[in-house]
Amino acid sequence: MIPLSKAFPVHVADGNGGTFTRLGSAVLKSCTEPDSVGSALAAEIAAGNGCLGEEIALYKDTHNNQFNLAIFTMKDSQETVKLVTQLTMNFNDYEVAAQSPPPGSGLPTLPADSGMVQAFTGQGRAMVAGLGQWSDGRTSEYQKLVDRLEPLLKAVSKNVAGYETAN
Repeated sequence: MIPLSKAFPVHVADGNGGTFTRLGSAVLKSCTEPDSVGSALAAEIAAGNGCLGEEIALYKDTHNNQFNLAIFTMKDSQETVKLVTQLTMNFNDYEVAAQSPPPGSGLPTLPADSGMVQAFTGQGRAMVAGLGQWSDGRTSEYQKLVDRLEPLLKAVSKNVAGYETAN
């Protein structure tokens, strides 16, 4: 798996003169923890050759919008393609959980019914899932939120791709 510090930089340019700031990152105990993934994704992972691990990070932008990233490193790169395809096709099925902000971050824990967008990429054995939520939890302007998520997802995906190519 890619080391956390290489996967998730502290700051990432947002493409509009601002930055995303990492609030925390962690390696989870497994790729199928109930609080981290939905039952359909857990079942897909269990049915395949397995997953080496899941890494997560929480970022905020200059407007305190929240962005979660999760990297699943699979044992078989073909499973990465399958998972990315399935998750992308079911864009309203949220199988990767949003993380709660850490204490002292200044961010609220958003309610379960707050608006959220998601996007996925695959690089070698690794699938990167990105989620975005407005700071006020609103359920509108989803395309704008997808556009805000894109530079962060691209930056992390590029780091993961570089690591996968080198190893």
